[in-house]
Amino acid sequence: MITRSVSGGERRGFALITVIMLTLGMAALAASAIYLSGNSQLLGTSIDREREFKYGAEAAMAMGKSRLNTDALVLPHTGYVTLMSGDQIIGADGLPLPGVSVNLYTGPTGSNSGQFGRFASVVAEARDGQGARFVRRLELTQESFARFAYWSNQEKNSSGGIIYFANNDQLWGPVWSNDIININSTGAHFHNEVGTAKTIQGKNYGTFDKGYSENKPVVQLPSNASLAKLAGFAASGSTSFAAGNSDGPESIRTRIEFIAADIGSGGTDSTGVDEGFIKMYTAKTANSPPSGYPSISASQASDWVRGDWTTTKTSARNCGAWYRVTPGGPLKFFPASVHLTTTSSGTTWFKSLLIAGGMTNTQATTASNRSLDDIMKLAGSRCFLGGDPHLVAEERNSPAFTNAQKQKGGDDTTFTVDGVRGTWATYPGPKDPRVIANRKDVNQLFPIYRGLNTGTKGVIHVAGSVGISGVLRGKLTLYATHNIVYLDDLRYASDPTVEGCPNMMGVIAGKNITVADNAFLNPPEIDEDYRNLDDTRDLFIHGVLMAIDQSFGVENYSAGPSDANGCEGTDSGRGCLYLNGGIIQERRGAVGLVAGQGFIKRYSYDRCAVTSPPPYFPTTGRFLDNRYYEIDPVRFDVAKLFARLTPGNN
Repeated sequence: MITRSVSGGERRGFALITVIMLTLGMAALAASAIYLSGNSQLLGTSIDREREFKYGAEAAMAMGKSRLNTDALVLPHTGYVTLMSGDQIIGADGLPLPGVSVNLYTGPTGSNSGQFGRFASVVAEARDGQGARFVRRLELTQESFARFAYWSNQEKNSSGGIIYFANNDQLWGPVWSNDIININSTGAHFHNEVGTAKTIQGKNYGTFDKGYSENKPVVQLPSNASLAKLAGFAASGSTSFAAGNSDGPESIRTRIEFIAADIGSGGTDSTGVDEGFIKMYTAKTANSPPSGYPSISASQASDWVRGDWTTTKTSARNCGAWYRVTPGGPLKFFPASVHLTTTSSGTTWFKSLLIAGGMTNTQATTASNRSLDDIMKLAGSRCFLGGDPHLVAEERNSPAFTNAQKQKGGDDTTFTVDGVRGTWATYPGPKDPRVIANRKDVNQLFPIYRGLNTGTKGVIHVAGSVGISGVLRGKLTLYATHNIVYLDDLRYASDPTVEGCPNMMGVIAGKNITVADNAFLNPPEIDEDYRNLDDTRDLFIHGVLMAIDQSFGVENYSAGPSDANGCEGTDSGRGCLYLNGGIIQERRGAVGLVAGQGFIKRYSYDRCAVTSPPPYFPTTGRFLDNRYYEIDPVRFDVAKLFARLTPGNN
């Protein structure tokens, strides 16, 4: 029998099926490729179109910003205006964007009171013929003068001499001048942007971390007329005052004291939002006073308010020393002017108090007979500004007070509202119960915080010239129509570098801002030696300073000692001038000499002035980018948008 073997691997038609499947697969891949290619082209076209829309909108917003910066009248007070309507945008190649037209609108946004700055928005709507739209909004903020660490209109002194940045000056904030900026060969380091309406001479001697710009449009200082509205803002909070005069810094008769008062737990922390106050004191003058009252000339009134040094014991009303008036009791302050041994009626009340405090008759006589130099060489001897409660013996030296009221030593509690030499202004608004419980001067405290003073807008206005000192808690702008004089330190209640920027001070003078040459800030010569009569030997100023008519400088900066106080290891007559903030002025003023007279500058920049400038502080007129927004084009309605972005006046 014959047998036949059959192969199990043979499958009829398999090759044909495989070919068909491969063909279909390749066809599917080809179709997918064609489809994806079409989608890619559509997506690319869409992306290109979106890019053109975005380019057109952003180009239009840039044009709108430029228009606002070159035409001050284009921005309406309310509502909005149309700057472009269906306009074409020309690209960098000189050709218009194909099929794209742009509408551009601008108007004020945010609160238009100006208290927290001035804002505007430019809104661009790019569209094509098919109705597709792309909408963007650029919010702009008007540049505040407060952002500058240094700003000047002229870089020459009053005699026409050129002023240089030199000796490796370190400037940490923005710098601007409308004049030529000069850098000495000893160098200067600019850590922020530098700009000038002219040029920079000695650029090779400067280090510019963020570059510099030259030949830019001039930026004008505000005029006093443009600041007149500040009086009304201050009046709403009862902080618009008339000064005793409007003369130069040596003749002021009014001063404002800034108070950070603990009204909470009774501790020593006075940094609460509601713990900022001011007080205002004005000296009296009377050449023909009532019987029993002293005759006070205008110059004597100014000396009293300023705390000026005198070399005569009987006229040394602001300066003195400390004594006990009860055995083992607290020390009390007595001006040198009451250090007398006898009067026509017998032993003086001063000598009697010393005896009551534990001195023998001989000791009390010796203390009473001390010369002014000997008094001021005693431990703790110092001076106080006119109106200070420590000067009670002078402030109550009249028949209007009983002997018990006037024949006493001073301390923090011996507050005199209406004295022989001056008067503290009274706050007309309601008083917080916590203030009533903790302060004897409750009626003289003008609250800064809106919760305690509902009308306050953060502005103090003084018609005339005024002296200032103290501790600020809060945010304020002080504007005096004439001169502002620093009589002593003016610091923030907390370190300026603390987060949140809780304190900010703007100081604007219609004329000059001056550091006083008084017993606090210029060590007087006592018995052939110089002695500091303040709580610190240096001067501390926190705030942004603007001198419209001239400059910020130091009174009699070239006179006095050259090495009475050091400044961080360098000889100095008056010590260091620590200024944290910025200086804006017509021309640069002097604070000292290389030989040592005056102060040595130690300036630093407060970055809070950029993000949280003082209320109603003047602006340069230039608009800067603030925030950028994308807007849903489907629901876009320009009228409704600006109505929503512009609330009523605050």
